Amino acid sequence: MSKRKELEARRRAEERKRMLQIAVTIIVIVLVVVGGALVLSTVSGGQQPGLPPVRAATYTETPPNAEPRALAWGPADAPIRVEEFIDYQCPACGLQARNFEPGIIAAFAASGKVRYEVKFLPFLEDRVGGRESRDAAQAVLCAAEQDRGWQMHYTIFANQPPSGAENVGNYSKARLKEMAATISGLDTNAFAACLDSNRYEQQVLQQRREAEQRGVDSTPTFIINGQRFPGARSADDLRQIFAQVAPQVVIP
Repeated sequence: MSKRKELEARRRAEERKRMLQIAVTIIVIVLVVVGGALVLSTVSGGQQPGLPPVRAATYTETPPNAEPRALAWGPADAPIRVEEFIDYQCPACGLQARNFEPGIIAAFAASGKVRYEVKFLPFLEDRVGGRESRDAAQAVLCAAEQDRGWQMHYTIFANQPPSGAENVGNYSKARLKEMAATISGLDTNAFAACLDSNRYEQQVLQQRREAEQRGVDSTPTFIINGQRFPGARSADDLRQIFAQVAPQVVIP
């Protein structure tokens, strides 16, 4: 082979090698881009890795004397008024709902002496500029339109992350819709339309402003006949508080 042909063959070989390297690089870039898009799509759809499967609540009772289409029970003119401010991402609120709320309902809801209202202080989303706390509260109010507010309330707390992690996608709208689907008798299409419209966002944020104006800075906090009592409370705890703030009221 002449020197000229040898150089030409070497040049063609180097050109093929360079083209192969470019093709491999392009393939790698495409795989990275596609993989990243799939991850983003998964996260935005509420299926963030590490979240447990949605489960139904085990306690789903509507309290006696429950107010229709609301998260309240007891007569509006009851001598004892309890307002509980919560954030659905708050682990202590979950403990209150799961461990103490059924006992409180059993002890006082049928008495006619206590008015109990759940209100929202969605502050745990602040650190990330998110909206999971407010959307969980909205989900309860959307379910309350169908008189399933208490069931959604219990279901949201039943699905708190065991780790206590906050703002990790657990209460994305997609996950909240999955939770709603576990509730018997709930029209999931109407619920989804309500949640997607942010129909109750301003109401939830107004309750937050109310809480802050009244000096509430943690959850759960109870305001009982105008007095603040922070922290989780059992039925026995509330009975002692009732005797303090309304000693004239006798509850069997």
